[in-house]
Amino acid sequence: MGEPDPATTVVICAYTERRWDDVVAALVAVRAQTAPAGEIILVVDHNPAFEQRAAAEFDDVLVVANSGRRGLSGARNTAIELAKGEVIVFLDDDAVPEPDWLEELLAGYRDPRVLGVGGSARPVWPDGHRSPLLPARGSGTGELDWVVGCTYTGQPEAEAPVRNLMGCNMSFRREVFELAGLFTEDLGRVGRTPLGCEETELCIRLHHASPDSLVLFRPSSVVRHRVTPDRLTWRYLRHRGWGEGVSKALVSRSVGADAALATERDYLRRVIPAAMLRELFRLPRTPGLFALFLVVGATAAGYVRGKLSRKRLRIRSSRPKLVHGPVHVAAVDVHNMPARLRVPPRSVGHYRAAQLLVRDGRRTLDVVLLPVRDGVVRLDLIGTGIPATPAKSGFERPLISVVVPTAHRKGQALASVRAALAAGYPKLDVIVVDNFPPGPDGDDWLREEVEKLGAHYLVEPRKGVSVARNTGAAASTGDFVAFLDENISVEPGWFDAVAEEFVADPEVGCVTAMVLPASLETDAEVLFERLKGYSHTVRRQRLDRETVGEDPLYPLSMARYGPGSCTTWRRSTFEGLRGFDPLLGAGTPAMAGEDLDLFVRLARAGGTVVYTPHAVARHTHRAGWLELREQMRGYGVGLSAMLLLSVLRRPIGVFSILARLPRGLARLRSRSPELPLSDRAARSRLRQLRRDERYGMLSGPLALARAWKRHRVDARSGPR
Repeated sequence: MGEPDPATTVVICAYTERRWDDVVAALVAVRAQTAPAGEIILVVDHNPAFEQRAAAEFDDVLVVANSGRRGLSGARNTAIELAKGEVIVFLDDDAVPEPDWLEELLAGYRDPRVLGVGGSARPVWPDGHRSPLLPARGSGTGELDWVVGCTYTGQPEAEAPVRNLMGCNMSFRREVFELAGLFTEDLGRVGRTPLGCEETELCIRLHHASPDSLVLFRPSSVVRHRVTPDRLTWRYLRHRGWGEGVSKALVSRSVGADAALATERDYLRRVIPAAMLRELFRLPRTPGLFALFLVVGATAAGYVRGKLSRKRLRIRSSRPKLVHGPVHVAAVDVHNMPARLRVPPRSVGHYRAAQLLVRDGRRTLDVVLLPVRDGVVRLDLIGTGIPATPAKSGFERPLISVVVPTAHRKGQALASVRAALAAGYPKLDVIVVDNFPPGPDGDDWLREEVEKLGAHYLVEPRKGVSVARNTGAAASTGDFVAFLDENISVEPGWFDAVAEEFVADPEVGCVTAMVLPASLETDAEVLFERLKGYSHTVRRQRLDRETVGEDPLYPLSMARYGPGSCTTWRRSTFEGLRGFDPLLGAGTPAMAGEDLDLFVRLARAGGTVVYTPHAVARHTHRAGWLELREQMRGYGVGLSAMLLLSVLRRPIGVFSILARLPRGLARLRSRSPELPLSDRAARSRLRQLRRDERYGMLSGPLALARAWKRHRVDARSGPR
């Protein structure tokens, strides 16, 4: 059996203790997969007794209550918001997968265009024999098997793209819920009410949001779906058909009749008439013919009733809700974590939420956002079933040079140096580069303070963080160079986690880290964290040539790398790329873009970047609204300037950029937080920040020209 796949979360939703044995059987089968899941989540739909029993019985499963509306869709949405996997798999509570079920599902994602993969469901009849109520050719699948949640005649018999997947056996990339939103809670089963079509509606929305994407049906991924006797009655057939018709009418109103009924029209024209002819001339007679008329008629009646309804579907975004007001920032260790965490009081107002870094010693397990109620955070809501990757011990620690450029926030730069020296790494060479000196000899106060700490002080009067970083790297002596911005403070163990990656793999050219906010006290800090937060994943990632097949935006997807303000480079790799481009970055007219530019050049040279969540640093966000607006404008200026510079260096690259542009814009939109409809001020601020970023992108080409002009002036004065 292989190692657990860290990219996979399996979700099971349950609502009644009558299915306890089914849930146990499903969990046993999931644990025994040939490609084990990295995480299992069991969502209990408004049944506290079931939830308590499951939490006590299943130690390796994250058991949570449905935080949404009652029903299957709300339960699934709860799991999506908690899931850590890049692929989220949904399994019904009364379905038992085959041993290679998950392996077959994941095999469908080898094509980067595939955003969803589903499998087949084979019925497990109450008495072991197929019910005569459901027509079929021999003992195979039947035309009405969808009524009992199983694969039916008319579906592909081999791997093929489809419009939608079956809810009992389906999976999606996390990106789907960013592009298309969550399951519609106005649809989906509620208890025994047999409504449906929530997965159909989601898949259609996905096709609209990403027309080039594929949803794949793989019959080789099999689950055994238990059919209970109450589903094999005339009453249930009529009730199920009616519910399907009502649901289809609501879906057609939401996404259009053509998309909602395309598959159904083919099913009614081709599959149903053939089944009726077969059953009409079948001897001896069976109830199958009447069942066909009953289900089709009830579905049509339900559709008419649904079309007459004025109900509209409400699409819920997958994006996290913006928490206004202060957010408490803290870290907890699973070895001494209490059940409740008391949040310190504030002089003005109170904390509404807490962002918690969950660690196992110096290894990162998770980053969670939990509500604060009456000054207390419930830590027992944190699932700790995912083990931390053990740290390597006994390796020879290399010398790491640390370059801290500083301009206007020299006090923060000193705090950054102190944090680096306190991180517990024995071999550091720290260099502070003053990029805004008051005179040719530098800042005497800063020099004295830096030298008191045992670090080196350099002066670089040419403006720009790229020039300052390059100057510090040229003066450094280590085989590895860490670049820390003045508003970055690393935590203990940071350098050990970084050095571990370089020592373990000589092909790694750069290591990036997890960067969390140092403070979330103001609305500007909270909004920046929601828009551009750096803590994008708690999973280690290796980015190289193979990433092109996994992420269509790579190498232009900055979010995959981690922040460039907290990176460590192998000296030979950094010098081979000739360092940061002096035309880009803070302190230049381009304002930003130097980090992504260097990452892209590394990717095109065939290099490798590793992101490790175990190296944790804290970033001091802009606390003021005007500062945040200027920062967002700078991001836009830097991005377009960087893309233009990349095309000027390599004109053929314009085709690669254009090919990635639609999905890049969709991902950019998906990062916008969902705001309450009544919060007009928050919506206005969000729109303003997006306008600032877009206007900044328009200014990028002119800013690049100004940066080039200034660079030529600096070049005439000679190198320093």
